[in-house]
Amino acid sequence: MSKTSIIEAQETLLRSRDGLSIFVRAWIPAAPERVVICIQGLGGHGGYYNALADYLAPHGTVVVAPDLRGHGRSEGIRGDIESFHYYLEDVDVAVRWGKATWPDVPLIVLGESMGSSLAIQYCAQQRGTPLAGLALISPVLGSAIQPKLSEAANFLRSLMTNPRRPTMSVTGREELGCRVSEFNDRLRADPLFVRHVSVRFLIRLSGWLRQSRSKAEQVTLPLLVLQGGKDYVAHRPSTRLFLRRVATKQHHVVTFPEAYHCLLYDPDTPEVMGVLNGWLERVSSIHVTD
Repeated sequence: MSKTSIIEAQETLLRSRDGLSIFVRAWIPAAPERVVICIQGLGGHGGYYNALADYLAPHGTVVVAPDLRGHGRSEGIRGDIESFHYYLEDVDVAVRWGKATWPDVPLIVLGESMGSSLAIQYCAQQRGTPLAGLALISPVLGSAIQPKLSEAANFLRSLMTNPRRPTMSVTGREELGCRVSEFNDRLRADPLFVRHVSVRFLIRLSGWLRQSRSKAEQVTLPLLVLQGGKDYVAHRPSTRLFLRRVATKQHHVVTFPEAYHCLLYDPDTPEVMGVLNGWLERVSSIHVTD
């Protein structure tokens, strides 16, 4: 397949069902052949998918990356959420916009890190927009990070005083997640990164991840899972349990032995991109044929 060029990097504001303004970035090739909706990890935003777009867009993939509410440039309370189900509304508004804008090409949902749990639950709900596949990058369905004694004490103190106030740091362990120092420096300097979350957020997250694992039997789409062999963030047994239970027979798991959690910014990223692009082309081709 001949490569095309990116002709547009677009930014737009969409309105969620409950009235929040959701900021969305899109990288658009000259001849779109598929659309990928990217769902971010904890604290991040859609701006981090520029590197993914640099690789995928020349192969005909539109990359759409919303900022979840309370993240990046979207409206919403930073570091706190009443229910993770609200994030699914943000995913849905991006999916519906992607389908309305490019109605004649397959649409795939991609979840990264914590965003994988959102992608799983969104696809399990089958909201009505036809989807061609589900890709999970470094899925977090359980955390492998053990809290420090000071963090545990802060958690208990915040739980007793103000569980909705963002007091729990989600930064400070960048080297556990990524072995590329330049990207870690970018994270530390990013004013849009959410650095603190509430105790309520963490409690909701724990329950959400457990619920996401239970949705395995509702995952019927073609599934790709990419993971690092030296991922110190994701709890690998939780991922394995999920994969044993998925309903789809079309699932492909690829492990990059030396890679860390942050697969899109890793020395192995070119190989990761190649595997992802090949799968996207195959899945979208099958979807079009069907």
